[in-house]
Amino acid sequence: MDSPGPKSTLERFPLLLGRALRLRCPICGNGKLFRGWFAMHERCPECNADFQREPGFYLGSIYINYGITALVVAIVYPIMLFQAGWSQELLLGIALGFTLVFPVLLFRHARSLWLGFDQLHD
Repeated sequence: MDSPGPKSTLERFPLLLGRALRLRCPICGNGKLFRGWFAMHERCPECNADFQREPGFYLGSIYINYGITALVVAIVYPIMLFQAGWSQELLLGIALGFTLVFPVLLFRHARSLWLGFDQLHD
């Protein structure tokens, strides 16, 4: 189990971000958040921290997921269109496929980041 750690928000941010990116409990840093691809543990297997919040709590992770997906498309699309010279039709097809698949792949990390964000501000 990690030490109780730093107290200020700026000191806690890298710690919580690292835990979120590793899909670990924001409290202890050791317990896994997920027991399957989409299924979260109700409690941390290591420190027994409660991952179940009020109904609708994890809707905030949708904003993280959407924001990262939109940012990637907004940056890559014009670069490939104007610098690489790819056709608009090809890029639209790729962007459509990306926006359908990437959020599913990012689901667990978006949820973990949202939980870490909540812990940062508690």
